[in-house]
Amino acid sequence: MKVCAVTMVYKDHWYLSKWIEYYGRLLGTQNLYVIGHGDDDVHAELAKDCNLIRIPRNQLPEDFDEQRWRMLTDFCAVLLNSHDWVLCGDVDEIVLPTQPDQTLLQILDNQRSQSVVGAVGFEVEPLTDDRLQLRFSARYSKPFALSEPITFSLGAHGAFHPWAHTPGLALIHFPLANRTSMQQRSDALEADFEELRNAPMQDRSYRHNALLKWGDVQRRKANTTAEVHDSDNPVPLSEAVLQAVPHLASSMRVVEGKEYRVAPRRLRNIDILAEMDDRLTTLFS
Repeated sequence: MKVCAVTMVYKDHWYLSKWIEYYGRLLGTQNLYVIGHGDDDVHAELAKDCNLIRIPRNQLPEDFDEQRWRMLTDFCAVLLNSHDWVLCGDVDEIVLPTQPDQTLLQILDNQRSQSVVGAVGFEVEPLTDDRLQLRFSARYSKPFALSEPITFSLGAHGAFHPWAHTPGLALIHFPLANRTSMQQRSDALEADFEELRNAPMQDRSYRHNALLKWGDVQRRKANTTAEVHDSDNPVPLSEAVLQAVPHLASSMRVVEGKEYRVAPRRLRNIDILAEMDDRLTTLFS
């Protein structure tokens, strides 16, 4: 079974190093495809054993996310001509089997009847400078593996094709596993957001304002520490996934008869904490 992984990067040095470390061991670096948005010598060095594709970087357009996911959708379709599965996601995401005695490849091999596989999302939250926790995230419970060409929706939070979450797989969203890198990423984007902020209010579209709001959220996240409550009761990751799957299944919706995705607002009161997995602690150290 031939499997490859694809991501796109801009000033994501620490995240890319962890993405390559994790998927390189699993798939071999020769099966990793890194799309570099602009020239970056650090990315080139980190991805020297991978397939690095450089594309020019201009000022961030307001429809950048639409452009990016159209490109990634098409690129995945090309790779499926020579691979059984293509894994596609952001560089600050990895997909982890919840049982240490299973591998992602084994699970995918058992999903041959499915053309799109999703995983249950968990956000890494910092408790202290050296202590992390995992919190269930409906927003990051996403499709991530394809065995036939499909179209991703924005951020790959959904797909224009039926899909479901696979029990036993967790999608780990880890921008806050390293707050210094999160801050560096935010700083690198500041020139783009400064130009967007300077645009006259009457010239701003919905997408323009949404991009500004996303930038503000990223800056706030970099300085956030999760609160610990006496009522918090983290459970093993495998148990947390099993708790989340029924909620996700009940919240799946089809938008305009085309896009299959989770409705995160329906699950905003579902609070599931998972114990930090030893495999992640080792990876993020």
